[in-house]
Amino acid sequence: MPHGMFGLGWGEVVSLGTLIVVILNYAKTGISNTAHESNRKDMEDLNDKLTEFKLNVGELSSLLKQLNRDLSNLTKRVDRHSNEIDNIKIELARIKEKIGMNDDDNGGNYK
Repeated sequence: MPHGMFGLGWGEVVSLGTLIVVILNYAKTGISNTAHESNRKDMEDLNDKLTEFKLNVGELSSLLKQLNRDLSNLTKRVDRHSNEIDNIKIELARIKEKIGMNDDDNGGNYK
């Protein structure tokens, strides 16, 4: 009866153990490479999405700046028109005063 395990000699047990370790190491390496490749691919996708997001934020920022400029110009126009209306009201009041007309005359309210 050979001295060893499971009816095998020590040389055969060591060879079988080495073979099992080599197969397990090969499987571990394959799984590790697959995981690294998958992780790399996910990181590339994330990087692409972040780049796209940065571009979108840049465009949004540019649009907001343009909107602020347009709003500022519109506010200036409204203020100018408001001043013109006030000047017209003042001029109308002067004309009424010159001709001796009150707001109560003719039932009109020109304020």
